Amino acid sequence: MRVSFRSVRNGILVALLLLVPLALLRTSVQNRYQMSAFDRAVWRIGAPLEAGITYSARWLSSFFERWVFQARALEQREQLEQENRVYRRRLADLQRLEEENRELRRSLQLRDNVPEDLLAAEVVGVEQSPFFRVVKIAIDRGADFLRPEMAVLSADGIVGRIEKAHDERSHVVLITDPASHIAVEIARTKAPGILQGMGEDRCQVEIVSEKPVAEGDLIQTSGADDLFPKGHPVGRVVRVDRKIDEGGEVQVVEVVPTVRFDHLRMVWVVLATAPDPDPEAGTQRRPKAGMGVQPVQ
Repeated sequence: MRVSFRSVRNGILVALLLLVPLALLRTSVQNRYQMSAFDRAVWRIGAPLEAGITYSARWLSSFFERWVFQARALEQREQLEQENRVYRRRLADLQRLEEENRELRRSLQLRDNVPEDLLAAEVVGVEQSPFFRVVKIAIDRGADFLRPEMAVLSADGIVGRIEKAHDERSHVVLITDPASHIAVEIARTKAPGILQGMGEDRCQVEIVSEKPVAEGDLIQTSGADDLFPKGHPVGRVVRVDRKIDEGGEVQVVEVVPTVRFDHLRMVWVVLATAPDPDPEAGTQRRPKAGMGVQPVQ
């Protein structure tokens, strides 16, 4: 049986590979000062090798520990981010509900504090301009309850009037619509005027009065049109221009509505205005329906 040189060489290498760890192990357990010459030689040769192997093993162990730690940290981070997204959505929902509840409470307070005969309605649709301004709204009350030209209010002030009443919903023209005209007055001076919509989110009113109008003045309904109840907020003055016409000096007042139409959730429709004060005790006058329209039975 012939044995090749390569096989012998491989056998010797395997034997050395087995003997070197055994020799290092034997040397490591002996007292350094009682070693033989062979053991000291092995120790001198193997000490750096052992140190290198120990360092490499520690480095590999540390590397894998860091890798495992980072993997766990990334997993925990993803989990925390997902929980954070869920909590943010819940917080947004809670804030939305809180805002809706606040608006409903203010609307109910309006119902308790005004003498007019009101009917609650929920906003179920909006019509927007190309600049995302609300120009019309739809409410969930139809022709069984409402008729055109009835006034629409909110907790913040005048919204508009009923334009069309369908079977299950009605369309409301806002006070910012150019077709809208409302009898108003300056709350501070009682100077009267007719407020007209300018489109988007502005209105305008011309005031013929010697008393100057100031920016920030409150514009409120005067009740002169028998449509909108007297004394309800309409808007705030943001600009005053003066011009001269045949009747003298006119103050052209630009007004921003007090109502945020894009935030409306609930409105009140005036079915009948409050009766005028009766000087005769013990008698009551019948309510006046807005613009001659009687409440629908």
